[in-house]
Amino acid sequence: MSKSENLWLDDKFGLAYDNEIMQKKMINTARNWGYDDGAKAKEIEIAKNLLKDGIPIEVVSRNTGLSIEELENLTD
Repeated sequence: MSKSENLWLDDKFGLAYDNEIMQKKMINTARNWGYDDGAKAKEIEIAKNLLKDGIPIEVVSRNTGLSIEELENLTD
């Protein structure tokens, strides 16, 4: 088995790879919404987590700067 094949058997590598892919997807989502920087992607990530934890959408909107419409699109 090659070194690159062994990497996929390492849980830490798999988690790091998955996290990297998720961050790239969030950045691409933010760019698709018309935002050019990763800061917006981070706001989106935080908002998703808050909504998942049951924080009211109005509170998330007020604290992230994302509109209610943007937040509703995250839950679809």
